[in-house]
Amino acid sequence: MSAVEAAPSKKRTRRRDSESTPKYPLPQFRPFQLCTLTDDIPVGADWLFEMKFDGYRAQVAMSGADVVVYTRNGHDWTRQFKVILPPLQALTRGSALIDGEIVAIDSQGRTNFSMLKTGIAAGMPLKFYAFDLLELNGEDLSTLPLVERKERLAELLGERDPDDSLQFSSHIADNGKKIFDTMCAGGHEGIIAKRADSRYVGDRTASWLKIKCTKRQEFVIGGYRPSDAGRGMASLILGTYENGKLIYRGRVGTGFTEAMRKSILAQLEKRPLDKPSFVSVPRDIARRARWVKPELVAEVTYSEVTPDGSLRHPSFEGMREDKRADQVVMEMPKTVVTTATANLDPAMGKEIARAVGVTLTHPNKLLYPGTEVTKATLAAYYAAVAEKMLAQIHDRPLSLVRDTDGDLQQTFFQKHKLPGMPKAVHDGKLEKMSGKESRILWVDDLAGLIAGVQMNVLEFHVWGSLRQQPDLPHRMIFDIDPDEGLGFGDVKQAALDIRGVLEALGLQSWPLLSGGKGVHVVVPLVPEADWEEVKSFCQDFAELLARTDPSRFVANMSKAKRKGRMFLDYLRNGQGSTAICPWSTRARAGASCAVPVTWEELPKLTRANAFDVFAAAARAQEPDAWPGYFEVEQTLTDRMRKAVQ
Repeated sequence: MSAVEAAPSKKRTRRRDSESTPKYPLPQFRPFQLCTLTDDIPVGADWLFEMKFDGYRAQVAMSGADVVVYTRNGHDWTRQFKVILPPLQALTRGSALIDGEIVAIDSQGRTNFSMLKTGIAAGMPLKFYAFDLLELNGEDLSTLPLVERKERLAELLGERDPDDSLQFSSHIADNGKKIFDTMCAGGHEGIIAKRADSRYVGDRTASWLKIKCTKRQEFVIGGYRPSDAGRGMASLILGTYENGKLIYRGRVGTGFTEAMRKSILAQLEKRPLDKPSFVSVPRDIARRARWVKPELVAEVTYSEVTPDGSLRHPSFEGMREDKRADQVVMEMPKTVVTTATANLDPAMGKEIARAVGVTLTHPNKLLYPGTEVTKATLAAYYAAVAEKMLAQIHDRPLSLVRDTDGDLQQTFFQKHKLPGMPKAVHDGKLEKMSGKESRILWVDDLAGLIAGVQMNVLEFHVWGSLRQQPDLPHRMIFDIDPDEGLGFGDVKQAALDIRGVLEALGLQSWPLLSGGKGVHVVVPLVPEADWEEVKSFCQDFAELLARTDPSRFVANMSKAKRKGRMFLDYLRNGQGSTAICPWSTRARAGASCAVPVTWEELPKLTRANAFDVFAAAARAQEPDAWPGYFEVEQTLTDRMRKAVQ
């Protein structure tokens, strides 16, 4: 018996009021964890598979009988979904925050989005399928593994009658292909694959995947074509956003009832525009179009996307009110991180090492205190990032940072061969500009990267040139090194400003999170200028910024002169100087990595060490953050040199 129930009361009505008072406050809305679209079905018992529902994603917050239903944008839709409230109001005297999907079930036992829209308006029976528990009685569960959260959720929900509007979304471990085929054969939308050990993250991640039986998503309505009879609406003109611009994706003219056409047309006629919001529209489509403000969102199925980006065989499914138009982007399937890479399974790391001819001694040795990152984990990591990293490290002279005792306290640089090195880390001669001959190291495949792991290498640093062309650098690097008192916001703004100056000179650049405190602004070059020319330009560039903005920049590496400012390190641009290789791990607490990012996402990032090995492995499976880096052809010109002097 609780203290509230045990407390004496002078009036019976007062005791009832006290008993009904929630013990915990109503949980707050949290950003939803979203799924990544893919065509690849992951394998392994560490993946859980659920049915993909065709409904409205919802988050239900409850405290005793007080219940609030939130949409994916955090809007309160409790009134719209009042038919699902009774079992939720009776579920617990405590508090809970549950993630799930609200659906309508058709006569075939399938979730039906069009029927759901009708059901909301008509008050028809709906169901809430609960699949995650984020908070219970004031305890944050989001950091627990998914499988534990689902166990707690199943215990909370208990046995449910099949006709109850509250249901538990069950799952099956492994056998994803068989489950997917069964769902598709039954006319369902597809499956959701979730990592059993994953935390709940309020973002789109590779820990939750969606695999669809048919292609289907939301599109922004940017206009419509009137019917040939001159009255009514024949088709909707659709688009999605890309880098803030509305891109034309075709038209949809099927899947409507007559009542739908009239209802949608009434909404469109309230939003007229004189000109299209699209970047461009085919001339034959634009000729008869009527344009509207891009505020409405439609759900559309289609067979495929044509090479020019338009939909083939689209069919209208319904209007969406739970998603803002500016959030609608084209969902393209991504190659997902497999069990061997996303999970960074140490056992798989050992197998990968053996497969490439490297024997890992002490594979379970912990390399980063306070983490689970072992030698075998790093072998799996480099297998995950190899495709992207090898493009940056192949045939480049190296400096290696090695650890001696596993506590990150005694690391050392290595530039030359030492006894006992694996053969996959190559050793050779190189003639420098000075005419002196030196020994260098390099790697050219995954075996070389994993051989580094065997040697306790925690950082790979590379020259800016190839070993076959040692006198001609392929890149420049501006390393922004902030004073201790400055925040990452200062570093980000500095990187963006440097990009702007470089663009004014005619040079494209790309940002790299260093995995430490700073950002590297990387400028690829056609190898024509020699090291002296490149280093001189970089020094002049750094000194120009220090002269024009002395409150923020210094070109002197002295820490005493750097106080409250950033040192723009141009010294990495000399022959024999190195910089951290993209995708390399760092010899820093937390197993952070140097990761390429886009200029568009840089302002949203909160720190330079935002990616540990697990996040970086997942990131490496996504589209390249540096598109065009290896294709751009740019050189230092006399005009550029004079501009920075």
